[in-house]
Amino acid sequence: MNSKFTKSVIRGIASSIPSDFFDLSSLSLLYGTEDVKKIIASTGVEQIRVAKEGQCTSDLCVAAAEGLLSKLEVNPSTIDGIVFVSQSPDYKMPATSVLLQHRLGLPTTAVAFDINYGCSGFVYGLYQASMLIEAGGCERVLVCVGDTSTKMVHPGDRSVRMVFGDGGSATLVEKGESLSRFILRTDGSGAEHLIIPAGGSRKPISEETSLPIEIEDGNIRNEETLRMNGMEIMSFVLREIPSMIDELLHETGWKKEEVGTYAFHQANKFMLEYLRKKMKLPKNSVPIAVSKVGNTGPASIPLMLSIKQQELAENGQLQKVICCGFGVGLSWASCSLDLSSTLILDPIEA
Repeated sequence: MNSKFTKSVIRGIASSIPSDFFDLSSLSLLYGTEDVKKIIASTGVEQIRVAKEGQCTSDLCVAAAEGLLSKLEVNPSTIDGIVFVSQSPDYKMPATSVLLQHRLGLPTTAVAFDINYGCSGFVYGLYQASMLIEAGGCERVLVCVGDTSTKMVHPGDRSVRMVFGDGGSATLVEKGESLSRFILRTDGSGAEHLIIPAGGSRKPISEETSLPIEIEDGNIRNEETLRMNGMEIMSFVLREIPSMIDELLHETGWKKEEVGTYAFHQANKFMLEYLRKKMKLPKNSVPIAVSKVGNTGPASIPLMLSIKQQELAENGQLQKVICCGFGVGLSWASCSLDLSSTLILDPIEA
C-alpha cells in the first residue's frame, strides 16, 4: 500500500525507558568472556533496559505521554484519538488503548485502537493516526508505541537475550499542513521466522509448551518465548528494504543524499551497518543508538530520535527524514517526514 497525506503534522515525540538496566558483560561467566565480547562488538548492544516486576509497556508509554503533553502544554481533553502499537498489551482483553484513554485523561469521545505489531509498528501507528486526521474524524491523535520484550525472552536463549530491551514512546500527531508519504508491505509467509509459538488460540499454553528446548549453540527456549531466525530476518531486510527506500525516494522526489536522517528500526549495529553499505548511504545519515538500550522493537525509532535529537537538530538532519521499520509479520513500512519543527524530548526514565 502506498499513501500520501497532506493534513497531519507530528507535533512532538517522547520516549521512555525503564530505570533498571542489565550489563551484558555480566554474562561472561555464563557464556564465556570471548563469546560475549564478540556478540557485543557485532550487535553494538552493551546494556539493555529491563522493565521492573509489574511494569508494563503501557506504563512506559504513560510516562512518555505525560512528559510530552506537559512540555507541549497540551490538555489531554483536546486529544480525540489514541493508537497503541505493541505485542505486549496489559491484558488479552480489554484493549490497552482503552486503558490508556482513561489513565491519560482523554475524553470519552476519543477513538481508541490497539495494533498488534512489532518492529514496523511506529510507522504503522503514524499511518493510522494520519488516516484518522486525513478523514476528518480527529484533530489530535496520540500514538503510543513500545514493547517489554525482555518478558518474552527465555533467559537461556542468548541469541535474543543479548539484543532485546524494553521501551515505550508517545508521538502527538495533529491537524496541520505537511506532506508525508507512506509505503507499507506485508508477507505472512515468513511469520515463522519471528514468533512466539504458544499462548494464543492456535496453541494454548500447556505443561508441554513450557518445557525447555535446547537448540543450536546450546541456546535454550520454550514455545512460550520468542523464537527468531536471525539469518532469515537479515536476508529479508537486505532483500526488501533497499527497494522500498528507492521507491519512497522516487515518490518524494528526494535524492538519496538529500535525506538528512534514515531512521531505521534499531535491530542491531551489524544489520544497520550492512544495510547502510549495501544502500551506499552516508554514515552520518544512518544513526545507531542501541548501545545502552538494545533493540526496543516498535519503540526503537522514536527512542533513537530521542537519544540523537540534539545532534540531528544541530546538523540540520531533521527536515528530510525517512523512517523505516521491519521485522515480525513479516512486515515492513517506511514514511517520509519533516521533523524540523517537531519537539523531540530526551529519553525519560520510568
